[in-house]
Amino acid sequence: MINSREEQVMTADAARMQREIQAEPDNRYIRQAVQNGLERGVNSSKRAAMMKGSVLGLAAAAMIAVLLFIIPVLHNKQQSTAAGSEPVDWGVLEPFREFNSYDINSATFESAVLNDYVQFLDRDVEIEGYRVTLNAVTADENRIILLYTAETAGDQEIYGFSSSRMTDVQSGSLLNRNGGVGAHAKIYGGEDDYHKYYGKSVFELDRSKPFPTQLEADFLIASVDPGKMDDPKTGTIMADIHYSPRIKVTFDLDQKFKEIPTTVIFPEKSFLLAGHEVVLSQVELSPLMIRARFALRNEAENEWEVRRKIFEAGSGKVLAESRNGTVQLPLLSAVGTENGFEELFASTLLDDPESLVLEFTARTGNSQSVMEFDLLK
Repeated sequence: MINSREEQVMTADAARMQREIQAEPDNRYIRQAVQNGLERGVNSSKRAAMMKGSVLGLAAAAMIAVLLFIIPVLHNKQQSTAAGSEPVDWGVLEPFREFNSYDINSATFESAVLNDYVQFLDRDVEIEGYRVTLNAVTADENRIILLYTAETAGDQEIYGFSSSRMTDVQSGSLLNRNGGVGAHAKIYGGEDDYHKYYGKSVFELDRSKPFPTQLEADFLIASVDPGKMDDPKTGTIMADIHYSPRIKVTFDLDQKFKEIPTTVIFPEKSFLLAGHEVVLSQVELSPLMIRARFALRNEAENEWEVRRKIFEAGSGKVLAESRNGTVQLPLLSAVGTENGFEELFASTLLDDPESLVLEFTARTGNSQSVMEFDLLK
């Protein structure tokens, strides 16, 4: 029985998100709640509650999982303000180019490809008719982005990746997965090829620890018998779903990815948020991510309710202007901290932007105000 207000709120969120599946099929709140709730488990502490796009609590995640965990990823394309131009051919990664555009973090991997900041892998393992190929990877001190492909024989059709994990072989530690997308390959006429499935996963690194030299990717593929993919009931009937053995593929990570260090700046720019003075205290810039940290100016105001109010009162986005035009780098996730909150954005720093501006929108009732912070000055 649900016996706390917090759990009731999470249950209501689960019901709301079910209604929004068709409206926002690639909703990051749904995807990450399922991932985090099922793979790691989430407690319902106050700190866990202060997370946007990452954690909605175990109760909500469990309910959502019943609805969504084995439902294939649907997609809506990210809007971009980049100047219109002919797309650049991605060579052997061309099948991933359109697929990448469905991801809210698409600009980051595209920037890596166009700047030759990618390691091609072409490593595969096949077990019991399920084959996984690691296609390419890019990384920096903070993140790893992996592209991979699943294929099956004619007696099974791929429903999707039930899970994707990454382990640092040297330390034995499991890396935190922080997002990803998947989609079927296309055949003639634009129809889905149910025997081939593309995946993309993002994993977090702790730059205070040694940079990985060897990694092990670990997958579980969900599949159905031929014809079941077009059955509208599939996805709610657990008996229809089959699973591969866990498929593990190891590879050596190119050490060139640790050569570009993270730039850390301390803007110390103040503004009002929910009636409290907040300071943009620190920004971290690297090829694959931008992280902004906000803190209460007055330490005496550092209480749970105050932190919750400022956390809910606004959010940011980053605009990067380079020779390729202006790209909007969206908010990927946010989390409460001990004295404020931090927000994580996509990055195109490899494009050597001429301008990089953090726009933070603060909301008060029905009105809102926008603050701009130049991150290159």
